[in-house]
Amino acid sequence: MVADPVVSLTQQLVNIDTVNPPGNEADAVRLLAPILKAAGFSVKEYEYGPNRLSMVAHRGRTDRPSIILSGHLDTVPFGSQPWTNPPLEGGILGDRLYGRGAADMKGGVAVLVTAAVEFSNRVMDTPVTLILSADEEIGCSGVARLVKDGVLPEAYCVLVAEPTSNMPCLGHKGILWLKALFHGKTAHAAFPDLGDNALVKAAQAVIALNGSVFNGKSHPVMGEATLVTSRFFSGDNYNSVPDLAEVGIDIRSTVNWSHSAMLKTIDQLLAPLAPEIEVLFDLLPIWTEPANEVVAAVFSACETVRGELVHPRIVTFYTDGGVLGPGLGDVPTIVLGPGNPGMAHKVNEYVPVKELTEGVQIYLKILSSLC
Repeated sequence: MVADPVVSLTQQLVNIDTVNPPGNEADAVRLLAPILKAAGFSVKEYEYGPNRLSMVAHRGRTDRPSIILSGHLDTVPFGSQPWTNPPLEGGILGDRLYGRGAADMKGGVAVLVTAAVEFSNRVMDTPVTLILSADEEIGCSGVARLVKDGVLPEAYCVLVAEPTSNMPCLGHKGILWLKALFHGKTAHAAFPDLGDNALVKAAQAVIALNGSVFNGKSHPVMGEATLVTSRFFSGDNYNSVPDLAEVGIDIRSTVNWSHSAMLKTIDQLLAPLAPEIEVLFDLLPIWTEPANEVVAAVFSACETVRGELVHPRIVTFYTDGGVLGPGLGDVPTIVLGPGNPGMAHKVNEYVPVKELTEGVQIYLKILSSLC
C-alpha cells in the first residue's frame, strides 16, 4: 500500500531534528526545496545562522498580489519526560502520527507543500508563495528578518497552517512582555529605617497590576485583554534591605487596545512607585473581519470538506501570521491547520492522519476559490 503523500512527507519532516535551539532548519529545507522546484516553484533560501535557513518558494504571476502560505520548520525541545513513541520516528499508531512537531507544525507544513504542488498542476499562473521559516518558536524571528529585508512579494492574504484541528481562526491576541525594575536603598536588615525597600514597591505594583487593569474593552471574539505578573525577583541575601526588585509582566492584547495605550495605563498606575519599565517583546494582535472575502472562501472550503458549520474564533497562541499580516500591509490573515492545538509542545505529540489528508483537501478548495 502506497502511503498518502502528505502523510509520508510529514513523517520525513518529523525524522529531521529541528529542535530550537539550535534549529538546523536547513536540513528540512534540503528535503522540501527539490519537491517544490520539481513542481515549477522558484525557490530562494535565506541564511539565518549556521545550518539555519528560511525558504521562500513562488509560482505564478509576479504582477499580482500572492496568496501566502506560511509554516515554520523549527520545533521546541523534546521535554524531560520519556516518550512512548520516539520523538523523531514519525511512527503511526492507529489514526495518529507521533513525533515532535507532528502537530506544531510539520504536519501543517506538509499540508501546505502537498496542496501547493497539486494546485500548481491544475492552475499555472495564480501567484502562490510558500514561506517556510526558521526560528518561529523563539519570537518569530525568522519571518521578522524576511519582512525587514524586504524579500517577500506583495500579499493578497496570509494563511498559516498552525494546528487548529482544521478549523479556521481569524486571529490571535498580541504579546507585550515588560520588565519593571523598582529601585530603593540598601541597608542592614537590622536597621530597615535606614533603607528603602525596593521589594515592597514591587509587591505594591503586583497588587495594583492584578486588579483587572485592562477590563472594559472586550472584543466579541477575542474577549478581554489579560495581564499576568509572571516574574518576581529581589535581594542578594537575607540580612539586607534590597535596593532593586524586578517584576515580569505578560500582557495578551486585543485589537481594542493599542500597545502604546497599555503602556501609558501602566505608567500612570505605577507612577508613585517610579518604576523603570523595559519592553522585552512586542507583537501586535491580528484580526480579520468575518465579512472579508478571504474569510468567506476559507469558511466555505472548511464547511464543504468537513461537513459542519464554522464560526469566528481565534487561536490562543501566537504565530508567524502576527508578523507577516501587519508586515505585508495588514492583509487578511487566517490560521488553519491540522492537529489539536493542545498537542503543541507536549510529550507524545501527535497529529491525526485524517486531518492531514483533510487539510490538503481544504487548502486545495481555498486555493481554487481564491484563484
